[in-house]
Amino acid sequence: MRYALLQHCIGPAVLALAIAALPATSAAQTEKFAEATAERLAELRISDSEVRSIDYKIKRNMTDKAGPPIRGARAWIRLNGCSGWLVIDMNRAAYVNQTYTRGDCRVDGVPAY
Repeated sequence: MRYALLQHCIGPAVLALAIAALPATSAAQTEKFAEATAERLAELRISDSEVRSIDYKIKRNMTDKAGPPIRGARAWIRLNGCSGWLVIDMNRAAYVNQTYTRGDCRVDGVPAY
């Protein structure tokens, strides 16, 4: 329905180009980020029962046409014991650059912002 409305408003050719330009993220590309997140949570001794949700934000390369399409990812983790976030920032190889908390979340050994 959304595509039909868009197609009606902007035309089929423009809609096709817009859809084709959207970068696709395959499961294989994001799976490595999930694995790195699970490893980091284990290092921090945070169990699955303490995690309410995990939201992955893919960092896309929007300026360098010659570079890789994905620059990395951030895992925004909502914990049961707080109303803020635990954030795990990773590069495109899923190497953890930094881990920090936002809001009222506190995790031992992790800086809070």
